[in-house]
Amino acid sequence: MYKFSANLGLLWNEISQIDAIYKAKDNGFDAVEFQFPYQYDAKQIKKALDEVNLPVMGINTVKGNVEEGDNGLLAVPTRTSEARDAILQAFEYAKVIKSKNIHTMAGVTDLSTKSLVTFIDNLKFAKDLIRDSDINLVIEPLNLNDNPGYFLTKVEQAKEICELVGSDTVKIMFDFYHIQINQGDVLKRFKDHLPFIGHVQIASVQDRAEPDSGELDFKYIIPEIYKSGYNSMIGAEYKPKTTTEAGLTWMEKFKDI
Repeated sequence: MYKFSANLGLLWNEISQIDAIYKAKDNGFDAVEFQFPYQYDAKQIKKALDEVNLPVMGINTVKGNVEEGDNGLLAVPTRTSEARDAILQAFEYAKVIKSKNIHTMAGVTDLSTKSLVTFIDNLKFAKDLIRDSDINLVIEPLNLNDNPGYFLTKVEQAKEICELVGSDTVKIMFDFYHIQINQGDVLKRFKDHLPFIGHVQIASVQDRAEPDSGELDFKYIIPEIYKSGYNSMIGAEYKPKTTTEAGLTWMEKFKDI
């Protein structure tokens, strides 16, 4: 009943993401997703995916210059050219690996009208780019503890942006870890925004480890989000406490339901 996607940006990060695709299959995941797989040839990724028959739930646009504090580019008014290059790069990569979503990262910028307009304009550019494909866009509110200065931080803000872009192909990536830290009341927010949600991710709060401890009871939350009408994958985007395999007992419990 419950289906999980392995985020290979954090799981099995001691090996290559290509090798991690096979690990995800061997350990019972129903899909994979990436953060920044661009160091690998997309055709090599696709070959591994085809061999194990796993779909891809998403990839991110690049952060930019991380050493200078970049955490995405799309809402940064002075970086429009780079933002659109990042969108094009993600789109070409996503086409090859058949990714369901592209997470279009907003970046670090002030909460000004100029930043909002920049984000919307870049999302409209991306929306036009994906029009004839099977790819969708997602935007993700991130918590400010881990992502100081990030533009997009609230579910309600994300919904407004989706409406302003005006497209069914732009949705919210609802990460329970980030939303709990920034806003709380996660299940109500999830249910209230369900028509706008394109993907879900989970991790424990506060340590972003396996989703079997901490502030949120995923034994309760996961059945509830499926009961509410969500019927897609749940992305396991967490940092294993030890090895990835050692921590997968949380998923085995749901696979038995």
